Amino acid sequence: MSGTRRFARYAANLRLRLQFATGELETTTEEISLAGFSAPCADLPEVGTTFGFTVHLPDGTLVTGTAAAMRISPDGLAGFSCEFAPAQQALWEAFVQQEKAAGGVWRMIARYALTGGQQHEAARSVLEKGRFGILFKRLGEKKPDAEDPPVVMRLHMVGENGEAYRLAFEKHGGDKPEASPFVAATPHFVDLARKAIARVLGQDVFLKRSPQAEVTPVRLVELLKGGYGHVVLHPTAKPSLMGLHGSELMAVEVDGKSVFPFFTAGELELIAHDTFRLDVDAPADSGPAQVREERAAAYAHKEVDTQAPAASTQVELLDAMAASQRAQTRTYGDRALKLFPDVWLEVRRAGAPPARGFAMEDGPALCVFVTDGPGAPRVARLEPTDVISIIRGGREA
Repeated sequence: MSGTRRFARYAANLRLRLQFATGELETTTEEISLAGFSAPCADLPEVGTTFGFTVHLPDGTLVTGTAAAMRISPDGLAGFSCEFAPAQQALWEAFVQQEKAAGGVWRMIARYALTGGQQHEAARSVLEKGRFGILFKRLGEKKPDAEDPPVVMRLHMVGENGEAYRLAFEKHGGDKPEASPFVAATPHFVDLARKAIARVLGQDVFLKRSPQAEVTPVRLVELLKGGYGHVVLHPTAKPSLMGLHGSELMAVEVDGKSVFPFFTAGELELIAHDTFRLDVDAPADSGPAQVREERAAAYAHKEVDTQAPAASTQVELLDAMAASQRAQTRTYGDRALKLFPDVWLEVRRAGAPPARGFAMEDGPALCVFVTDGPGAPRVARLEPTDVISIIRGGREA
């Protein structure tokens, strides 16, 4: 998200019904904020048009309000500002705050849920098959024809705080804005760069910005105010910046071959551990250097007692989960997952180092979202032979 925006934006794909004067349109949000949302629209309203809407939250709650079309991009993505009645406002604000605190965690859990949650526990990268002609054209190879086999692409999470973007600039540096190829493409780029851009990456990376989106090449930029984005060139308008919020997936392999930024296995592991927002409950004047220095101590799971804890029974675990004040539920089709951010577990499994994380329910199955331990971050189902200890949980003090 761009540092010039008034409200932070978070990627969230929510079912959305828009009540236009010409009829009802159903679509899905791409990004949300306290002030509104964006969504692709087949039938675009005129800028300034107001209408009713209904958003379906992941737990089944419906939030209604009035929206106004604020901007419409050439690719049919529209941005809307929203107004709510007081009771609906409270529901919306609670959900947006939940996305701020745990949105990246839920995006990983969603991948676990949508892959079955059994053979693909790690949920750190996904494979996609397709033609991806634009990818091969940009890589300088021939575009596949009808007889070519599908391309298999490995996509990896970029990290809640953009660790993949940080590493890409660390590995390859970046051009000063005035030395980038965009200067030749449009004279207006210099004005944009002077206000917002610190560096431009030398090559495109390939991102999937949302579950519904295509994998597309983008040119990453490092923003002067912190964070990352990419440049969008419009045929008939000035260039603009599109913010990146940490929910994207980046192509790291194509048909088994590493592609730019050419991350190593160790770097991908670092990126996979970047799963929590750094700005949650942070002081308003905290700078990037302070955030980076305090990274390891910012989360409760790093502060718990490291002595070998006493084993807990399943009844004790269920009681702690029932007593938790912050249970969160989301549904994926007919499947419901429940997260308990205040119930932290240590799980000891034969032949493996201890793993720590917070408790989950996957229907009748008990799980742990592993944040410290082998393969973290990942979702793992608890097995009857596991030794489970509650290291923090129950009612809030």
